[in-house]
Amino acid sequence: MAIKADRSEAMDHLERLAAQLEAHSFQVRLSAPAGLYPRLRVVNPMAPAMAEDVLASNANDGEWWYWLSWAGRIGHASDVVTAAERIASVLHVIRR
Repeated sequence: MAIKADRSEAMDHLERLAAQLEAHSFQVRLSAPAGLYPRLRVVNPMAPAMAEDVLASNANDGEWWYWLSWAGRIGHASDVVTAAERIASVLHVIRR
């Protein structure tokens, strides 16, 4: 039962983050494959190769965090704006 609740809460956090990233013109796709953590695929539409999967997970103390797929902690799930800014900086393309 706790696993389903955690999965549902992770989806809620990822949906809020998706809305924030869409407002910044990123393409997002939320998925929840069976047996895997829900994830948010974030793509820079100006450079589709610049993409990342983002997860939401609770820590041992019950606090929720956003994570990059390579275990890089992005930020606290209660601060969606800062998390979106950090993801945008990871997927930013520098034009030369």
